[in-house]
Amino acid sequence: MNNENKRNYPRVNTLLPFGARCLDLEKDDGLQCRVSRGGIVIDETAPLPVQDERLNDWLNMLNTKLDYLIRLAPSQHEIGASMDFEPVNISASGMMMIVTDPVKIGDIMEIKMILQAYPAKILYLYGEVIRSGETPHLLNRHTVGIKFLGMTEEVRNEILKFEFKKHGEKLLTKKKLYS
Repeated sequence: MNNENKRNYPRVNTLLPFGARCLDLEKDDGLQCRVSRGGIVIDETAPLPVQDERLNDWLNMLNTKLDYLIRLAPSQHEIGASMDFEPVNISASGMMMIVTDPVKIGDIMEIKMILQAYPAKILYLYGEVIRSGETPHLLNRHTVGIKFLGMTEEVRNEILKFEFKKHGEKLLTKKKLYS
């Protein structure tokens, strides 16, 4: 028996802000994954305090001024407003995620995922549901396996070069500080 890994790309477990919804499509209808750049995704979590009190006060003052300037700027649709950090298992060919609405195998989904806040790097991913089931330890949650459709080299490269390990470590550090 051959136990060789048949995956084309490595998979990584991480926490990322994302939103997902089912599309009303029978097939992929030419959907193409893409990367959106530019703009600012506002992260509402407070920055970590600095040990030097004077420096901390100065940084807080700068942060307040920047917040003011950002709010004065012509408003763009704040894509991250309704996204929470959720656990995902992702590779360049698909992902596993937990969603609240039940989905069926064969459904086509759109996933918006933020890789970084500034400059904003937002992935628009499309995929077919290849696995779906209830999540035993979470009430009214469903684990969904997605096979990406319309994957471009640009999007694939963004997923492959993103430093998921460092990203996850930063989030865990923040979570421990704020709990």
